[in-house]
Amino acid sequence: ENATIKTAYSQLQTYRHAIPTLFTYNELMIVSDGWDALCGTLTSEFGRFMSWKTKDGKTLADNLQPQIEVMFEGLMNKFTLLNLIRHFVVFEKSREKTLKKVAAYHQYYAVNKAVNSTVKASGVDGDKRCGVVWHTQGSGKSLSMVFFSGKLIVEPKMENPTLVVLTDRNDLDDQLFDTFSNCQQLLRQEPKHAEDRRHLRDLLSVASGGIVFTTIQKFMPIYSDIITDENAVQDPRVEFIGADIKAL
Repeated sequence: ENATIKTAYSQLQTYRHAIPTLFTYNELMIVSDGWDALCGTLTSEFGRFMSWKTKDGKTLADNLQPQIEVMFEGLMNKFTLLNLIRHFVVFEKSREKTLKKVAAYHQYYAVNKAVNSTVKASGVDGDKRCGVVWHTQGSGKSLSMVFFSGKLIVEPKMENPTLVVLTDRNDLDDQLFDTFSNCQQLLRQEPKHAEDRRHLRDLLSVASGGIVFTTIQKFMPIYSDIITDENAVQDPRVEFIGADIKAL
C-alpha cells in the first residue's frame, strides 16, 4: 500500500551499490508502483527517469490507463526494445564521469521518423528535402541529433554519409561538438571541427563518411565572392543564393 515510484528507485539504488555485478549487462532500469512507471539508466538521477507516453508512437495514452501497461506495450515490445538498445543508448564521457543515457519516447519516435524521411528524400526519386524537427528548450535536442547521426551512419541505404552540423553561433557550435565528441561510441568515429574556410573545404574533400562541425559564417565569403563579382548581375544564381542566405 505504501509503495511509491521514489521508493522503487531507492530500492534499485540499494541493489546497485550492494550487488553491482547484477547491473554489469543492464540496459534499462524501470521503476513502478503498480500503476505509474518510469524508465532510466544505471546512472540516471530520479528526475531523469521518464515515462513512455504512447503504445504505438502515434497517439498519446491517456492517464486513465495504467502507465506500466503503456510502457510494456509501447517500450518493451521486441521491436522497440531492440531498436532502443542498438541505436538509442549512449555513454556520454567527460573528464569527470561517464553517464549512460537513453532516449525518451519523443526522441525515439522523432529520430526514427527523421531517419526514414532522410532515406526517402535522398533516394533516387527523393526530393532532397527531409523536413524539420522542432523541440523546446531542455527537450534533449543535442542528444536527438546524436541518435539521428548514429542511426543514419549505419543505415545501408545511406552508404556511409558525410554529415555536416551547421549552426549560427560559436557557443552552440562548441556545445554540440562537445556532445558529439563525448558520444563517439555510438557514432563510431571522431567528429571534426572546422577551424576556417580552408579547413572546412579540406574536411569535406572526402568521397564519403565523416561528421563535420561548422558555422554558417564560414560559408558567407563564398556567397559574397559571387555576389560582388562584376558579372554577378547577369548570373541567374544570385537570386537563388540571396534566398538561401535568408533561409539560413
